[in-house]
Amino acid sequence: MKKTKLDPALKRTFSYLKPFKKEFALVAVALLVSTAVGFLQPLAIRSITDEGMLQQNMGMIVRSVLVLAVLVLINQSLDLWQAHIFADIHNKSYHTIFRQVFEKLLHLEKSYFEDKNNTEILSFLQMDIAQVSSITDRYTVLSASYIFRIISGLIGLFVISWKLALVVLAMVPVKFLLVKGMSKRREKAMDEMLESSRDFSRWFGDNLGGVDEIKLWGLFQSREKTFSQMQKKLLGLEKKGVMIDSWNSFWEILLEWSVTIVLYLLGGWLICTGGLTIGAVFAFASYSGYVTGPVAALINLKMYFARILPSARRLFQFMDMGTEPDNGTGRAPGRPPRLEFRDVAFSYEESRPILQGASFTVEPGEKVAIIGQNGSGKSTILNLLLRFYQPGSGQILAGAEDITTLAMEEYRGLFSVVSQEPYLFLGDILQNIDLSGTAAKGQLESALEASGVAGYLPRMPAGGQTQIGQNGAKLSGGEKQKLAVARALLRDAPVVILDEATSGFDVESDAYLHDIIVNQMQGKSVIMITHHYNHLEGMDKVYRLEDGRLKLCPAGETP
Repeated sequence: MKKTKLDPALKRTFSYLKPFKKEFALVAVALLVSTAVGFLQPLAIRSITDEGMLQQNMGMIVRSVLVLAVLVLINQSLDLWQAHIFADIHNKSYHTIFRQVFEKLLHLEKSYFEDKNNTEILSFLQMDIAQVSSITDRYTVLSASYIFRIISGLIGLFVISWKLALVVLAMVPVKFLLVKGMSKRREKAMDEMLESSRDFSRWFGDNLGGVDEIKLWGLFQSREKTFSQMQKKLLGLEKKGVMIDSWNSFWEILLEWSVTIVLYLLGGWLICTGGLTIGAVFAFASYSGYVTGPVAALINLKMYFARILPSARRLFQFMDMGTEPDNGTGRAPGRPPRLEFRDVAFSYEESRPILQGASFTVEPGEKVAIIGQNGSGKSTILNLLLRFYQPGSGQILAGAEDITTLAMEEYRGLFSVVSQEPYLFLGDILQNIDLSGTAAKGQLESALEASGVAGYLPRMPAGGQTQIGQNGAKLSGGEKQKLAVARALLRDAPVVILDEATSGFDVESDAYLHDIIVNQMQGKSVIMITHHYNHLEGMDKVYRLEDGRLKLCPAGETP
């Protein structure tokens, strides 16, 4: 007989149960007590009926009812306690999975985010995390306890009537075959819904990001039409999944009622012929529920896992993605190192090379400018230097060491970066300058003055505590750029990188920052990407990037 192997994605999903062995042990004890209590309840009902009501013995009725009440109270108390335990387990596992996903996102390569928007990423990850973390829901874990209840129910059934017990057991294989077919359809429907949901989230996020263009170009009707089409498809797939679950419930209930009807007929016949008492039939009906309900729940686990499995596969595929390579263990120097590109080649696509044997050096404390046409690869050089991308060939050196041999976090600590489009976080102005919240007051004030942020703070409603909105939406372009410059100055790193850093600056602010770069950043290396030739004054070297290569411009020559 071929042994069925557990799907690897489900196996990894079950691994989230391991940290809660102690809690499950306590729940197991509670379940054993609950099973014993549940076994006694039908016997109390039989006593009420046969020894109380039929014998007209009020004392027996009262005693049996009190016993039944105590049993019910114990069972419900245990049930409430278990609900509390499982809520804690679920919350902890959900937090663990989401934290792992968040940490993974922070360390993924830059290329992962290039064809996805934030809405799409958050939407499908939240859905997958919710599905996978549901493995710690009460339903999943309690399913194992159903085995105890089934055993106790079977004992009760065979003690009362083995003939009727066989009728109940006949339901099991029929139910199993039914669910087997339904679960395959459910898994396929869930796969389709996840993909459709992902496509919709991507489209929706893209349109939110481009809402200004939609307004300017009058795209309301076409976008609303596409929205309706995508929503119709998504809702149709959701309905398909709901109907599969509903059909499964339909056949399950129909099957259980068929068994119940047969039991009433046979039970009535046995009562009439003296084979069973009325109380015994009532007790048998209760024990029958102990078997049919849990058996149905155990079989329905296949349907339950059919909903989880597509999300689990997708989530663990994400978790297994490669992160930024960080195998370096070397310590980065505390002062500006000599930086060198040595015959570096790079391309985003094989047929479109960006750099072809690019070479240049930045000596410690040098101020170097890189100029070139748009799309020539200037920003790519910075991304390679900051290890957001890896060269296709060639080497990048810091001192005498290949930068890949240095620990990533330490290496990036060498740089303060001001990009052309800096990202600003939700929060206020000062929080976006002092990102760690640990800067000394004097250092912060110096950065505010040097960057020009101090010049516009008095105009802000709450000064430095003014909320700036999503990615600085409440600031002008120049205000955003000055804030980013202040952030870089505050870090006080040995190497300063400026990628069109003064875009949006007025003439006076531009000249002020240029003076700081040229005359006040003594001892720091500066790498400047610029289109403005007036920024080249005071630079030690100027490189022009053409055809994927860097050419050193002779001193005093206008590029």
